[in-house]
Amino acid sequence: MIIGVPKEIKNRERRVALTPEGAAQLAAAGHEVRIEQGAGEGSDYRDADYNKDGVRILTKAEVWAAQLIIKVKEPQLEEFHFLRPEMCLFTYLHLAAASELAQTLLAKKVRAIAYETVQTDAGTLPLLAPMSRIAGRVAVQTGARLLQSENGTPFPGKGVLMGGVDGVPPARVVIIGGGNAGKSAASMAKGMGAEVLVLDVNPACVIGLQQIFGEKNIARLLDTKHWPSALNGCDLLIGAALIPGEHAPQLLEAKDMQRMAGGVFIDIAIDQGGISTTSRTTTYADPVYLEADVLHCCLPNLPAAVPVSATLALTHATLPYVQKLADMGVETAVADASLARGVNIWDGRVVHRGLAHALGIPFRACSH
Repeated sequence: MIIGVPKEIKNRERRVALTPEGAAQLAAAGHEVRIEQGAGEGSDYRDADYNKDGVRILTKAEVWAAQLIIKVKEPQLEEFHFLRPEMCLFTYLHLAAASELAQTLLAKKVRAIAYETVQTDAGTLPLLAPMSRIAGRVAVQTGARLLQSENGTPFPGKGVLMGGVDGVPPARVVIIGGGNAGKSAASMAKGMGAEVLVLDVNPACVIGLQQIFGEKNIARLLDTKHWPSALNGCDLLIGAALIPGEHAPQLLEAKDMQRMAGGVFIDIAIDQGGISTTSRTTTYADPVYLEADVLHCCLPNLPAAVPVSATLALTHATLPYVQKLADMGVETAVADASLARGVNIWDGRVVHRGLAHALGIPFRACSH
């Protein structure tokens, strides 16, 4: 099979979908791997690093002509013209918050498989998990910086140190959602010495977090009626709630945000639409804005800040699935239950129930 790896063009997206070692593995299995010129530079890989038998460094158009396109982020507007019928696109898509892209994929009859909805029989999300863990950690690092009065933005933070110091209380961190991103954020914030509270709707998740951290008060159930009171005095709020394939649950409004006036809000869930009515997508070129007296940071590609680590983690997770698609052929490979759950759009039909619900489009079971 011919596999294409385009260079990412989303704002300051420095990751690449495949390491040189991953490309070599696919080429050794008999596949032709096309890497766009300069695709790996942001992750510290040069074109020469991909110079193996079966791996070719080509132009953007030549790469997009491949049968299987693997990316990191969803196609951008200027890439839409490369989309075509029966192309298999394998990447993070987050279509619940990208209706224009979804409509384009439908119209172009692309076979679109989303990393974030590939799901095992046990209910885990193996391709979303590594980036969620990285996003959780980067969110805390970013939040710690934004809390500083000197934070590199036009909006000075409240001047609070995450871990406090002798006689001075630490920052208070509230995390909504105790999955991979929330748990990773909690671990990082605790490691920095902050006071941490995680809220989740799943009792088993709450108990698990309490056992992991050895503290009964680190996590509690998210009571949709009374929980906003937890924002009183909050310094850093991290949104990490997830409904696979669907729009993130809208849990906050401006009046809730005002409870933590002067604080910082990092919405990891922005790639699925965000958890607050005050959330709107930002970029690394313009990462923050002030609303309801809270500094908002809603970057849909937080792991792009650490591309070397993130590319390694991503390839480690995705490569077995890419190998299966290439070795077996797309139509045969998606009979695998995990990959089947990842298929969002197939030949002009929405075939993921959660996505269909989010977009208000009829769901049609995949019949490939």
